[in-house]
Amino acid sequence: MAVQYERVEGWLEGAGGVQLFYQGWLPQAGLRAVILICHGFGEHSGRYGNVVEALVPHGYAVYGVDHRGHGKSGGARAQIDHYDTWLSDFDAFRRVVVSRHADVPAFVLGHSMGGNVALGYALLHQEDLAGLVLSGPAIASKKLPPAPAIPLMMALSRVLPNLPAITLDPDDISRDPAVVAAYRADPLVWHGKVKLRIAAEQLRGMLSFPDRVGDLKLPLLVLHGTADRLTDPAGSRMLQQRAGSPDKTVRFYDGLSHEVYNEPERQRVLADLQAWLDERAPRAPGSA
Repeated sequence: MAVQYERVEGWLEGAGGVQLFYQGWLPQAGLRAVILICHGFGEHSGRYGNVVEALVPHGYAVYGVDHRGHGKSGGARAQIDHYDTWLSDFDAFRRVVVSRHADVPAFVLGHSMGGNVALGYALLHQEDLAGLVLSGPAIASKKLPPAPAIPLMMALSRVLPNLPAITLDPDDISRDPAVVAAYRADPLVWHGKVKLRIAAEQLRGMLSFPDRVGDLKLPLLVLHGTADRLTDPAGSRMLQQRAGSPDKTVRFYDGLSHEVYNEPERQRVLADLQAWLDERAPRAPGSA
């Protein structure tokens, strides 16, 4: 049975006047919370249909924004000038959504690179959020340059921002061939290499987190596949050990790959997500 929802879309102004595309899927009745999706590198907000179908029937409005340089949004393709620009853009997005739903809690759901950005955002905006969900967050890496080389990498990224730096294999996003095929055929997906500047800015956040996550007090849910070859589960283990949230749940899914919401076992992951949210965003008395 198809999920019934109201779909909305629009544009908002990001940092420096860049136009950002956003869209949302709203339940027909009984709204209990809004979920703000912060998507991963190269993809876009339209790739979260499984999350929409799992959450909207249970009273959650799901919204996503295409990061600058991604999907339908403006900006240089798959590029960023500074980490703070992501945070500014996402805050503009949150403000637009909250203005539509000021009376319900807002949760951020960040995936991969978006998990990095979402964590950085949540650390600065805890008073504006009801909780943080991260899936396969890019907050650790087995391929970090040696510490003495990091300042050189940062400096080089300012001079040669578009230098191809990292190749990502689409086969690593999911063990479901249909998901990989759809990703390869999606014209809104960036299919090129990760450029040096955007890689350096992700690294900027990554390096800061171990000393900062003790300040996180928001309810936190982290989901990570143990067979993830694109982001290092060590980052999620770091959160398990160091995040200061008194309400903290970290789940590792044995054998699952990068996009846990798009794996063959997705129903189990989505059920865990929904159950966690249900405990923290109860329905209003008398609602269905």
